[in-house]
Parts: sequence; structure tokens; C-alpha cells
Amino acid sequence: MSHDRESNQRPPLPGAGVMEDYTAAFLCVAGFLCFLALFALWVNFGLPFTLVLAALTDRVFLHR
Repeated sequence: MSHDRESNQRPPLPGAGVMEDYTAAFLCVAGFLCFLALFALWVNFGLPFTLVLAALTDRVFLHR
């Protein structure tokens, strides 16, 4: 008895076609990591350096 992988007679797998939405979780983690990076820069180099770097990064991302 041969089974064809592309056969339409096979029932779909449970949960087929359903994908979890991890957008909110990604945005929360990305925001937290950005905060930690800026805080680490502030601790190492001071507030003026961190503010200038944040402004430059914002300009680069907005003008692309």
C-alpha cells in the first residue's frame, strides 16, 4: 500500500494554518533590550553621549 505525500485524501494536521502572533511579545522584549542598552551606555559614557547616540540612531532609522 503506497501513500502519496501530496494526496488530498489525508486529513489536515491539528492546528494547520494557524500561527501564533508574537508581535506584542517581540515589541516588549525589543523595547526592554533597547532600554538596557541605552542605560548601559549612560553608565559607561554619560548622559550627553547617550542622548547624542540615541538622536543619531533615530535619524538613521527614520531617513532610510
